[in-house]
Amino acid sequence: MSTVFAGTVPTGAALAPMGAKRFSAVRLGDVILFLGVMSGSVVMFEPAPYEVLIGVTGICAFALGLSLPRAIAPLFVLISLFNIGGLINLTVPMIEADKARTFVAVSFFLAFTSLFFAATIADAPHRLNLFMRASITAALIAAALGIVGYFFDIDALTRYDRAKGAFKDPNVFGPFLILPLLLLARDLLTRPLLRVWATMIPVLLLLAAIFFSYSRAAWFLAAFGLMALGIVVFLNERRPSQRIRLILIAATGLATIVVLIAFAASIPQISEMLEQRAKLLQDYDSARLGRLARHWIGFLWATELPLGLGPLDFARYYPEDPHNVYLKALLGYGWLGGVAYLTLVFWTLKSLFPLMFKSRPWQPVAQCVWIALFGHMIIGWIIDSDHWRHFFLLWGLAWGMIALEARHRAEHNRQSASLVLSLPR
Repeated sequence: MSTVFAGTVPTGAALAPMGAKRFSAVRLGDVILFLGVMSGSVVMFEPAPYEVLIGVTGICAFALGLSLPRAIAPLFVLISLFNIGGLINLTVPMIEADKARTFVAVSFFLAFTSLFFAATIADAPHRLNLFMRASITAALIAAALGIVGYFFDIDALTRYDRAKGAFKDPNVFGPFLILPLLLLARDLLTRPLLRVWATMIPVLLLLAAIFFSYSRAAWFLAAFGLMALGIVVFLNERRPSQRIRLILIAATGLATIVVLIAFAASIPQISEMLEQRAKLLQDYDSARLGRLARHWIGFLWATELPLGLGPLDFARYYPEDPHNVYLKALLGYGWLGGVAYLTLVFWTLKSLFPLMFKSRPWQPVAQCVWIALFGHMIIGWIIDSDHWRHFFLLWGLAWGMIALEARHRAEHNRQSASLVLSLPR
């Protein structure tokens, strides 16, 4: 196409008449994309299979004509400004210059993945379901590895006696499971009771893996996400009988979770770790130069450093990274990157929010993605999520659905205009 932002894109239904050759190419692309997203469950080394599969697939897709619809322009502009801020930041004298360049390169790659995911969903809406199936499969693999590693004390699958699966850190492993958990939980809430029993086992598996990650961020995301999802589904349901059903399911689910946690807490090993991790503030949070104090110091620094401090240099002055993605954006990407990041956060949440309440094929996914994104925005105050692969997948999914909604509105407006013109005068 002649421009980067195409005005219209073909729907998934339009792919069939394009001939067997084109159809086979699309199917092959779908398979590779599925495997790429699914490989996100194994990131113990870098470059991980995820980088290779998604990177190659994305480059080939854009080379073969995939374009960004105009509705994705805000994502393109803001995430580009964010990374340009990182490039400018490299001009600042810093301690770890080589590592900083690698850090910025990874940021560019992850931004590319979000644009690719959004564009490919806008190009072929059927891929939204592909992303969901791949994400759920990846989460189940990751959860199974984490639980096996925890109970069999496998060093490669645990860290600090916490389940991490094939991830480097339990605090990434746990949040990775949240979107698939919400998708499966929504299935439980909305499908007939006789057809949900098979879904309960995967839900319990994911909940167990999140629990044994002992990640306070993941615990919060799971609790917040399930509660918010129940409220959203309840508000969208107009039939009183179904609302009563939702209340009963929620009450049963909550009681089941409480019983299972109580049973787990009766095991001494689990009880000791649970008591340690369940504290709202750990010692490293509230100490004199703990995480919260470092946040305040970091924000004071940011007011005096328009170009930033350097993406990795904060940890050279203090024992750890900022553990605050907003502070990380300001210090690692300068004022330009920090403002662009905040703008992207609010623009995305605002644009995706109405889709949770509109009767569209993508409404169920929009509900789960918005809740997961909002939850990640909250935990961003205590954790660095700027290099989480699944976080950029959430950005891509959100803007892919925003693009689908924009096209839906445009087609509706064209049909309305045609109808008006066809009326007798």
